Amino acid sequence: MIHSMFAVEMNNLTYRYQNGLEALKNINIQIPAGAKVALLGPNGAGKSTLLHQLNGLKLPHEGSIKIMGKELTKKTATSIRSIVGLVFQDPDDQVFSATVWEDVEFGPRNLGMSEKEIQEVCFAALGNVGMLDHKDRAPYHLSYGQKKRVAIAGVLAMKPEVVILDEPMSYLDPSGQDDVAGVLQGLNFMGKTIILSTHDVNFAASWADMVIILKEGELLATGGIDLLVDEEIIRRAKLHLPIVARIFRMIPDLVPEKLPKNEHEAARLLYNILTNQEKGLYN
Repeated sequence: MIHSMFAVEMNNLTYRYQNGLEALKNINIQIPAGAKVALLGPNGAGKSTLLHQLNGLKLPHEGSIKIMGKELTKKTATSIRSIVGLVFQDPDDQVFSATVWEDVEFGPRNLGMSEKEIQEVCFAALGNVGMLDHKDRAPYHLSYGQKKRVAIAGVLAMKPEVVILDEPMSYLDPSGQDDVAGVLQGLNFMGKTIILSTHDVNFAASWADMVIILKEGELLATGGIDLLVDEEIIRRAKLHLPIVARIFRMIPDLVPEKLPKNEHEAARLLYNILTNQEKGLYN
């Protein structure tokens, strides 16, 4: 395998629907290996189309994509899918076997892994998502959040270096969201590059270290999570500022030079304000 400092490189990536409409227009992005990336934008921005490009489900009409230094083409699409694992938005589109174990072993078995390796990767994948105790259950007996974790396990069992997820938090209750967030954090600790689409600016601000914002198929902005408190970009993307930033914006006397992006930054800022008040440095 060709290794690269970038997990993903997109150069002038363009993709058109059958009617000629450009779903993606001249996208140029470099994603470092090991990054946690949140892909944001309004409905119809091209987020799902971009994720499908990365997995080789759709190929660029113009420009190029490289995954871990390997260019995506018709000839390389199958091998790219062993590097990039895609978790669909609805787990019912992905979890279909009679038992959880059979579902997770489906991919490794089709990759031609040995029985010993299949056992090892399936145990590891189910353990990583906290679903090993459910390996003999039928997926239709699971909660929606549990099925999401099984779908992630099925992707992990194929040992990808990049994991991409389409709206992984959709339709989950708060406990389910916490479970999935924990799984994603664990995968990143394992060295996986994680790329996910989301409408949840608060989650993106707390979790991501890189943000990509699309609008009408074009790259509106890419960079660190500071973009999420750039009011002009957020307005153009039809998104909201993170809730902690909105709270500080509503209290004129407390508006800092730099708005907090997440609860951790907000807590530190409030602590500094209160400490300075006690010292008589803040009125």
